[in-house]
Amino acid sequence: MALKIVDIKVKGYERVVHATNETTKLDCIISIHNTKLGPALGGVRSWEYSSFENQKNDVLNLSESMTLKNSICGINFGGGKASLNLTKVKKTPELYQSYAEAVEALKGSYFTAGDVNTFKEDLIECSKISKYVYGINVETSGPTAKGLFYAMKAVLNFISNKNDLENVHVAISGVGKVGGKLAKLLSKANVKITAASMNPKIIKELKNSIKITEVYPEELFNTKCDIISPCALGGAINESSKKQLKCKAIVGAANNQLANPSIGDWLNKNNIIYAPDYLVNSGGVIAIASEINKTENVLEKKLQEIAERLIHVLEESKRNNESCDLIAKRIAWERINS
Repeated sequence: MALKIVDIKVKGYERVVHATNETTKLDCIISIHNTKLGPALGGVRSWEYSSFENQKNDVLNLSESMTLKNSICGINFGGGKASLNLTKVKKTPELYQSYAEAVEALKGSYFTAGDVNTFKEDLIECSKISKYVYGINVETSGPTAKGLFYAMKAVLNFISNKNDLENVHVAISGVGKVGGKLAKLLSKANVKITAASMNPKIIKELKNSIKITEVYPEELFNTKCDIISPCALGGAINESSKKQLKCKAIVGAANNQLANPSIGDWLNKNNIIYAPDYLVNSGGVIAIASEINKTENVLEKKLQEIAERLIHVLEESKRNNESCDLIAKRIAWERINS
C-alpha cells in the first residue's frame, strides 16, 4: 500500500503531518515548527510510544527546541523533528525508505538526520529515496560531547573564575553515545566522575576504560557535586528531582531537560545555574550544518563558540536576575524575528 500523509493543524507550528504506510508499518509524525531562518533541520527519533498523543507531544516539543537550538547556536536553519513509532514494529530498510518518501514529499522544507535509536545504517536507507538526508558522513555524538565540555569549562569559570576542570565533580545521568564520550573527555581533564545508566553493559564498558563511581539512576540527582549532567531522555529536572539537587550547575545533553518552564525560575532562585540544553547540546546540529554548508574546517571554532554564547546568557541572567532558560529563549527568538 502507498504512503499516506495527513496534515494535523497545530497552532504555532508551520506544518505537522502524520505519515503512514500499512505495508512497511510506518507510523511517523513530522513536525516543522519554524522556517524563518531556513529549512527545518532536525533528526528522526525511533521510539516505542504508548499512544499517538504521546508521540505527537514528543515531536512537537522537540521540533520547537530545534527552532531555539538552531537559532541560538548561529546556524541558518529552522526547527523540525520527526518520530517513528516502533511499538510492535521491527526496524527494516523498507521502514526507513518509506519514512524518506514522506521527507521527500515535503519538498525540502524539512531536512532529516539521526536521533535517538536512529543510526547511520537507517539514514543510508533514507538517502536511497530522499536527497534531504544528512548526518551520514558526520558523527554527531563527538561534537555534542565536545560542546558540552566547553560549556562546563565556561560555567566553572563563571562560578569560580577557574580555567580548568581538574578535581571538579561531575555526575552524568546516561552514558550512551554522548554521555560516554563526555565522560572520557572529562576523565582526561582529571574530573571526578559519578555516573548512572539504565544499561548495565554500557556502564561496565565505561568503567573498564576510565575511573568512575557508579550509582543507581534514581540516586544520581541526589549526588553532591559541582555539575549534574542529564544525558538521557527529557524531563529529568522535574518537581521531584529538583528537590534532590546538591549541585552548583546543570549542563547536559538531553533535550527538554526541564519538565516545565517554572523549574528554570526555581533553579535561578535557588542559585543553581541551568545551562539551556538547546544551547549546550548544539554541537551535533552544528556538525550537520557544517556538512551541509561544507564548512567542516571551522567546526572546532563553532563548537568553542557554544561556551561564548553561554557566558553571554549567564551574565545577562546574573545582571537581570532572570532564569537562563528565559534569556536563551529570548535571544533565540530575537534572531529569528530580526
